[in-house]
Amino acid sequence: MRAELHLARRYLFGLRRRTHVATVSLISLVSLALGVLALVVTLALLEGFQSTIRAELVSRSAHSRIRPARGRELEHPAALVRRVREALPGVELVEVLRGTCLVRGRGEAVPANVEGRSDVQTPMVDAVLAARLGVAPGEELEVISPRRRLTPMGPVQVRTRLELGGYVPREPGREGGTLLLPLAVAQKLLRGRAVVGAVDLRSEEDPWHLDRRIREALGPLAQGVVVEGVEDLHRPLLVALALERVMIFVAVGLMLVVAALNLLCNVAMVAAEKRTDLAVLAGLGLGPRALRRLFVLLGLGIGVLGALLGAVGGVVLSVVLDRTQALGLPRGVFIVNAVPFRVDPVMVTIVVGFALVLAAAASWLPARLVSLRDPAEGLRYE
Repeated sequence: MRAELHLARRYLFGLRRRTHVATVSLISLVSLALGVLALVVTLALLEGFQSTIRAELVSRSAHSRIRPARGRELEHPAALVRRVREALPGVELVEVLRGTCLVRGRGEAVPANVEGRSDVQTPMVDAVLAARLGVAPGEELEVISPRRRLTPMGPVQVRTRLELGGYVPREPGREGGTLLLPLAVAQKLLRGRAVVGAVDLRSEEDPWHLDRRIREALGPLAQGVVVEGVEDLHRPLLVALALERVMIFVAVGLMLVVAALNLLCNVAMVAAEKRTDLAVLAGLGLGPRALRRLFVLLGLGIGVLGALLGAVGGVVLSVVLDRTQALGLPRGVFIVNAVPFRVDPVMVTIVVGFALVLAAAASWLPARLVSLRDPAEGLRYE
């Protein structure tokens, strides 16, 4: 490889003597650098938004949930709660019962998701339901349950009047329209007896793997229940984020494909320019495989330089835009006030590797044609 490396270096740095070839080489270099830069900045922007969304999921929603494998009620919820508290003392547990009711405020009744929680003391609604009902804290709500009870006048729907205690932030991934109630009130409305539909758990220590720790803690008690983690609870949203990343990578990565085609033309032009030199080298004993490696190394040299320049430029630009918050967003519309950028070293490595693979593939075709060329053809008109 020493001879091929020496020749590739001489060809690469000696292109300035040939103005037209040097210009095409510079265009190939700049195209690769711009393609890598655009891909790094785009992925950093995407990772900034997605990391913000994942942080909101962790901060505002349950990290794990224990629910029945069959039916809508947990069997022996007290034993489950006691076992988790003994094995994982730092985990927060909330007993939950969910259902649907009609809620009436100042106007007509509207359907709402009712959630009874053991950590809720007063009735609360999210902003969506509050806007539909037109109510404020301190006003009275009427909750009408789908459950019926038998009276001397016949079966009537269970209903109760409650004083609204306040508002609760809308949980990420939900459309809204949620009424939070104390667990005892929700049990009376929805079931008429003390039952628990699920247990929500939170832990600041490794929330993304809390479900695995809970399964280990429950042991034999895990039979008959399903333990879900953050990825299970928000699977549609997380799958959409992953698909978005793949599609953005493919779409912006087409710029690198175009730059690689430009590099292919550049290597082919250098091969045509050095036709006589290559014929002499082949006559001196440089074999076809060595000639093929020579031009692959030549294309890789341009690819490595362009990929490194683009990667460094993309990382620097992303960091500057993130720290200066140069791209502002309307307040109150988005979670953040400026476009976030987050550089993922793994993604930067993947982008650089993708650029180098394209550069090697683009150099292989002209390199193969050079290796198959007869040396006599290069000397025929000399």
